[in-house]
Amino acid sequence: MAAAGAAVAVVDVDTAGAAAVVAEIEARGGSGIARAVDVSDGEAMRAAISETVGRFGRLDILDNNASAFDAWVADDIDVVSTPIEVWDRTMAINVRGPMLACKHAIPLMLATAGSGCILNISSTAGFLGDVIYVAYSASKAALQALTRSVATSHGKRGIRCNTIATGLIATEGARRNLSDAQFEAYEQSRLVVPVGTPEQVAELAVFLVSDAAGYITGQTFVVDGGAHAHQPWYTLRDVVHPQAVQPDGGTGALAPG
Repeated sequence: MAAAGAAVAVVDVDTAGAAAVVAEIEARGGSGIARAVDVSDGEAMRAAISETVGRFGRLDILDNNASAFDAWVADDIDVVSTPIEVWDRTMAINVRGPMLACKHAIPLMLATAGSGCILNISSTAGFLGDVIYVAYSASKAALQALTRSVATSHGKRGIRCNTIATGLIATEGARRNLSDAQFEAYEQSRLVVPVGTPEQVAELAVFLVSDAAGYITGQTFVVDGGAHAHQPWYTLRDVVHPQAVQPDGGTGALAPG
């Protein structure tokens, strides 16, 4: 977004990480500020958003991209096994955080720019059940619902709100949290190769908050390499559909024994 001309406020509990992003923006001729904020802290979020407006004069875009997944993933299992504090913290960051940001950003968007664009970063985990990540999945489904509510309640006043739901993306966090076997299993469900990059998600994000997407709101856009475009037994096609043409052009039919 900075490369596209936006002045950016980077808000994160990772002070060094936020500062590094701003340093990169400034090194490329852009403008930004970094602030250490826990997004689940309402007063801290209000102050950070107000400071952003004070620094840059207006607020046009809000990108809710913080996530509790990286810090809590090891303890986020099923509904019986997941500790209550893990559930609460996940919801605080993944749902309460975006809600607070929207709550404090929308009035300033309308007051300073007359309109605004909100983008929530969700996950395909919000669409499907699994045997793990119960808190994370539930929080991402809630975030998609929040998007629709914000778009509906504030659309007539000039606020657009959309969601990007990502599947497996080749981030440092994905490599850190997934074993090689897990990464390969997720990778096999993709219809395109290689695994998507953060830059590919960013390109869609920039489009959705631009004037070119002015007629798009209340939607969730899936970026997952086609993983959710096919039946779940696609990766078991050799067993389920041995007569089908395989990706390499052959078939899965077994040779006579």
